[in-house]
Amino acid sequence: MIDSFVAIVPAAGSGDRFSDDVPKQFLTISDRSILELSIEPLLDFSECFGICIVVAPDDQYHKSLKICENPKISIIEGGITRMSSVTKGVLFWKDSGLSFKNILVHDSVRPCLRSSEVRVLLESMSVTDIDGVILGSSCFDTVKEIDKKDLSIKRTLDREKLWTAFTPQIFKKEVLFNAAINNTHDDKIYTDEASLVEVNGGKLKMIQGSKDNLKITLPEDIKLAKSILISHGRLEAVL
Repeated sequence: MIDSFVAIVPAAGSGDRFSDDVPKQFLTISDRSILELSIEPLLDFSECFGICIVVAPDDQYHKSLKICENPKISIIEGGITRMSSVTKGVLFWKDSGLSFKNILVHDSVRPCLRSSEVRVLLESMSVTDIDGVILGSSCFDTVKEIDKKDLSIKRTLDREKLWTAFTPQIFKKEVLFNAAINNTHDDKIYTDEASLVEVNGGKLKMIQGSKDNLKITLPEDIKLAKSILISHGRLEAVL
């Protein structure tokens, strides 16, 4: 069973690691924007009642995207930080009048997400008595903690206890409402929504996702993402 959900996709970032003037979520892979490719697997589910894309206040790029014509897609203006943008998305759904159980958050630059992974995430959320579930992957490499100043190694961490967190991440709506809207940790930077829910006492579970769920961070990731999407059958290989 899959419970009803809405989604928030923060897409207000500028992509500082890219030299391109266009924010990376609006760059294209085989004429498809990274943002659209990231969102499509969520729309495969009838239980998805809506997706709120949070863009920069002066953004014009989203206006040319065909996916924005979908009635399930809403566009709102974001904030300065990821968390402020997500909070605006939370407020949007809180005031929407829709009846749903969970809120899913997904990065706008993870175009290689599989629908099958989304299904596992949604089904896990429906059968577990916890506040949220996130996709991730166990660490296979040895992980070192270093001194930021001179890169000297301080210690080796126990990789058996370490996982890399991906998105989507899904939470009970009341849990994310309370964590985002009543956030009293304004001095702390949260790199994902799970961190915020954790610090507010939420109980979360990690489930194994595919390492193919690549986050586009550097320009060279585009070529890798294209190869993955072709292997998934979502893009055609051009001979």
